[in-house]
Amino acid sequence: MGISEAACEGCGDAPRGNATKKTSAIGSIAKLYKTPLPSTRTGPLYNAFSYPTKISPEAIAVYIAAHTEPGAAVLDAFGGSGTTGIAALLCDRPTPEMMRIADSLGVQPRWGPRHAHLFEIGVLGSFVSETLCHPPEPEAFAHAVDELCQQGQEKLGWLYEAKDEMGRKGVLRHAIWSDVLVCPHCKTEVSLWDASVKTKPLAMVDSFFCKGCHKQVAVEACERATEVAVDAFGRRQISKKRVVARIHGRNGSIKWQRPPTEEDRELVARIADTKPPKSAPCADIQWGELRRAGYHLGIDKLHHFYTKRNFIAMATLLELASAFPADVRDALRLLILSYNASHSTLMTRVVLKKEQNDFVLTGSQSGVLYISGLPVEKNILAGVRRKSKAFIDSFRLLQGSRSRVVVHNTSSESMPLLAHSIDYVFTDPPFGDYIPYAELNQINELWLGRTTDRSREVIVSPSQSKGVAEYGAMMGAVFNEVARVLKPEGMATVVFHSARSEVWCALARAYIAAGFVVEATSILDKIQSSFKQVVSTLSVKGGSSPTAIKASRRPLEDPVQRQDSRRCDPCGPKWRKTRSSASLLAVRVYVLGAWAECRHGR
Repeated sequence: MGISEAACEGCGDAPRGNATKKTSAIGSIAKLYKTPLPSTRTGPLYNAFSYPTKISPEAIAVYIAAHTEPGAAVLDAFGGSGTTGIAALLCDRPTPEMMRIADSLGVQPRWGPRHAHLFEIGVLGSFVSETLCHPPEPEAFAHAVDELCQQGQEKLGWLYEAKDEMGRKGVLRHAIWSDVLVCPHCKTEVSLWDASVKTKPLAMVDSFFCKGCHKQVAVEACERATEVAVDAFGRRQISKKRVVARIHGRNGSIKWQRPPTEEDRELVARIADTKPPKSAPCADIQWGELRRAGYHLGIDKLHHFYTKRNFIAMATLLELASAFPADVRDALRLLILSYNASHSTLMTRVVLKKEQNDFVLTGSQSGVLYISGLPVEKNILAGVRRKSKAFIDSFRLLQGSRSRVVVHNTSSESMPLLAHSIDYVFTDPPFGDYIPYAELNQINELWLGRTTDRSREVIVSPSQSKGVAEYGAMMGAVFNEVARVLKPEGMATVVFHSARSEVWCALARAYIAAGFVVEATSILDKIQSSFKQVVSTLSVKGGSSPTAIKASRRPLEDPVQRQDSRRCDPCGPKWRKTRSSASLLAVRVYVLGAWAECRHGR
């Protein structure tokens, strides 16, 4: 399929066939693509489970209901965590937020049930999708959460005992651990916390006075201390040395914090002597692009990402959840995992913000497996209890929907669907080398007992011997399948972001070769950039925000299509040049007043 004829010099053939009908269909939903669609990161449906590059299901539901009639079949070829499936359920249960979005865009969605097919190669994504798109009865789930937390407290409550400075018994909210620095002059050890954290006002300094050699020492000049430690399964290994630096607790409604005491250290020692449950996985980490020699020293197994306390807590809670009835079991497991990678590991951290009297507690950084020099150990029991509200509220929103969702845990390069059976496609493909999903998601998948087959993962990955060419070929196979199953009059919305022009070009070549033509483009405003979006050097204009591309399919036998697909190289010299610089060629495609831009290095 070719890019829209208006986009390319030398492709002067006029559109043929049912151009008038297509123009009318485009005009009926043109407003949807004229205004950036806000995709907020709030609400129970978005917050139930954290997943990289996630889009709010309310936003997707507006697209589905604007493009299709009730009863339509919808496809997501890269299902992720199931937001398109949730959106299909919401089409029959529209929320006030969906109504507000539709009104603000001036569109009139046709609410009602849809039938969605989600394809997701990832084990975690498929598990999340299957569970959220087939929710349990909300009240039964709420009761099960209460029972799980009660059982967890009976077995694990002692792990999180703590006393305030007056010696009154309370509960640990979280503990801040600290790397240990080694003075380059005298080899004296000092914790990073003691060396760099100052209070009144709160600040982190870049040098300290060494009590061993009485010199002012730069923090960056210090090596991090290591030790031979015994891990959760009794194996000795070299790892970074860490010590408890700060204890945060609660007595009833009163929060407090203090330095660690000998009693805290005795509890840590007692935990170190405690064996994890027999069900706890002793599983290898399969490193790819994300390993860093510094902060990942000694991290070769899943349990190395945890303190011993939180590894025992995770294993115990999942073991308890496995004994619950089938109608709530997976939802309970998902609840526990929803707190896991973001808040239960050493990747949890504190950050310093201006005009704050204390550190701000935050979860792991999205898209990486970063462990800071001041990792945080949260109370998992309390965290799971808090997180359960988002799940219960989500299940209540979805209860009673007549929509149906089928989740396929397989590659979308070959889909077990009939030809011309899909009315509309909404999909958010992997962004080249932007997120190594399988490598990230193994922190949760290893608890499920199965990990993703990375050979079929559609990404750019040197560790998997996949460059842009291999990525483009796999993406092309997916778009060929999309073209096969999509009805002749069907349309697709593709959300995409990349900081690399060659990745954009690979995507464009994939959908052009499959017979698609771009009808409109817009910006899907995700409101908040991820860590990788902040640090990426952009070579594509607008690359910091994902682009929504509306595409329709020409019949493959159309000779104009075949001609266009040969002649319209998305990054080639035949494209009309609208802006250039010493190193970049910018090409714009004007359709419906919106534009997409691709830059090709010269």
